[in-house]
Amino acid sequence: MTAKATPSPPASGKSPAPRKGIFHSIYYAFNSIRLTVFLFIILGIVSIIGTIIEQGASPEKYAQEYTEGTIRLFNALGLFDMYHTFWFFTLLLLLLLNLTVCTLERLPKVWRFAKRIKPILEEGDEKKYPIRDDFELPGGAEKVEAAFRKLARLPYWMILLDIAAVVLAIFFTREYNFNFLEFVSFIILPLGYVALLNFRGKLIRTEKDGVVHLFVNQWLISRFGVYITHVSILIIFLGAIAGNLFGFKGYMAVGEGETTNRMYVRQARMIDTLMDALQSVSAKTTEDSHTSRSGEFTTLPFSIRCDDFNVSYYDTGLPKDYTSDLVVIENGKETMRKTIEVNDPLVVGKTYFYQSSYGRSGRPGVVVFKVQAPGGEFRTYRAPVRGTFHVDGTDTDIQIMSFVPDFTITNGQVRQRSEEMINPAIYIMGKKGDHLLFNGWFLPKYPEYSIDTAGYKFEFVDYWGSQYTGLQVAYDPGVEVVWIGCSLLVIGLMISFFHSHQRIWARINGDHVVIAGSAHKNRMAFEKKIEDLVKLLRT
Repeated sequence: MTAKATPSPPASGKSPAPRKGIFHSIYYAFNSIRLTVFLFIILGIVSIIGTIIEQGASPEKYAQEYTEGTIRLFNALGLFDMYHTFWFFTLLLLLLLNLTVCTLERLPKVWRFAKRIKPILEEGDEKKYPIRDDFELPGGAEKVEAAFRKLARLPYWMILLDIAAVVLAIFFTREYNFNFLEFVSFIILPLGYVALLNFRGKLIRTEKDGVVHLFVNQWLISRFGVYITHVSILIIFLGAIAGNLFGFKGYMAVGEGETTNRMYVRQARMIDTLMDALQSVSAKTTEDSHTSRSGEFTTLPFSIRCDDFNVSYYDTGLPKDYTSDLVVIENGKETMRKTIEVNDPLVVGKTYFYQSSYGRSGRPGVVVFKVQAPGGEFRTYRAPVRGTFHVDGTDTDIQIMSFVPDFTITNGQVRQRSEEMINPAIYIMGKKGDHLLFNGWFLPKYPEYSIDTAGYKFEFVDYWGSQYTGLQVAYDPGVEVVWIGCSLLVIGLMISFFHSHQRIWARINGDHVVIAGSAHKNRMAFEKKIEDLVKLLRT
């Protein structure tokens, strides 16, 4: 009978390492600074491309700038709206995973280090630290403790900064109508950072076997600055992803005096695009689908009314500024009013209405005049072209015969030069019964060349109802989350770059003093700080 051979252990005497699973390998593939740098480089290149290639422009504009083959290629790659493509969305998710794994792997080590810091400088421990000194100092314990307390004392400039921060917070809170997330982003987080500046380190005194140990631990939070930055980037990306998934952009053209809730969708919600794709795959597309696609019209849950639109011009005739008086109507009631202009939008919830364009609607308007009868006061009157109004307190009727928004004179005749409301001319006729008082062109900018109006004074106010205001509509539910992330990012960077974790120990045995210290950044400044401390003690 042959005995079975027993397998011999490995020559090294160690058991073989356990095989790593696929999830373990994927997890540690994301635990890489190189991957972080690579993803940031790719996102930087993508951002450059997105700057060179205008995003979301009209097809006509692309047709003027690119060939047909280039347009097909860019459309296939999604380069005309790449910030809302699936591949850009995937890049953001990869960076989120990378930052999350790196933070989870490194943060516990820093946390354990922070908990292991000892307030006692044992005999010989000073040799472990790069900055150290020892000297004789009569009455050492009291003098060293007084100097250490000065290190931890709150300076006067910090108290003034606290007061200024609180005053500014109160001012901005009263000046602006912040919602909760905006209040956290612009008030709570900055105040939190200013409050953090007050904690300059706590003095710990320990007596052991007749030896006095002093310890000041300053700006331990600076070791966590990089992780605050990581978290802020995660929050910014989560806000951007939420905006991509659930946000949309559109356009509304609202004429003066009109009310509408109808919007042209320029950029649909990505979640709707995903739902459309799933429905097309499952062949379950229904007629009552509430998804909206780019290039289609949809309705808002509230309406916008334009009460007035005004344009001001430079002397050259170019538009200087244009404003719209808008009213928000919900459930048949006016809930908000605001005069908007470029870069000062109307905000309804999380929907922003920006002033973006204007034009002539093609319909006839109403001429608005201020008229003063002889011996009377100025009063406001309105009448459409070919319409008539009666001057109160008189027996005079005035008819608007014609209106030209921007006139020029050719061969002695008034002609229209453009559709802009730059240099209006109004042909008016005044009658007292059947008697003609005056008729001819009234030129608001050139009253000396206007007709003789028989003692009546005219001031042109507006040609109302003939123009429309173009509104850029943007809904982004993640914008406030992005603001919080940006505030945290600034705080994280300031903690990381402008503060250093500094530890200072002192061991006093009788008159013999040993000073040791360590700083994880800006060592030269820390060495100067310890030198000044030692000089102060020796004098």
